[in-house]
Amino acid sequence: MNLLCDEDVGTGIPTALDAVGLNARSLYQFGMGGRPDVEWLAKAGQQGWLVLSCNKKMLTVPAERAAIIDNDVGIVFLTTGEEKIIEVLKRVLAKWNVLELLDATEPRPFARFLSPNGRFSVSYRGLQL
Repeated sequence: MNLLCDEDVGTGIPTALDAVGLNARSLYQFGMGGRPDVEWLAKAGQQGWLVLSCNKKMLTVPAERAAIIDNDVGIVFLTTGEEKIIEVLKRVLAKWNVLELLDATEPRPFARFLSPNGRFSVSYRGLQL
């Protein structure tokens, strides 16, 4: 599995995951830092990367939602977007096997929501793909 963390997630989490041998990159490491969401989403989808993001608004912005769908992106949203980095890192590590299974078996496009308690869901406060 290849995990791409968007700018809202930052660079610390993918750097830490990469340091322990897991394939994770930030948008900057992916060569797409500062680019509009529709651009990097298209590239992530084309290359089959699983995206980790805090930016649930992508599902409400028509062009960004279309970029997810049209480019067959698999994306996992952190539900609060205000988690501490260490808590997100622990949660991602604890759920790495589930993320791998989701990445390998779920037809794309898809969106899932990962809550602070570690639960995955297909919708969050009315948002879904």
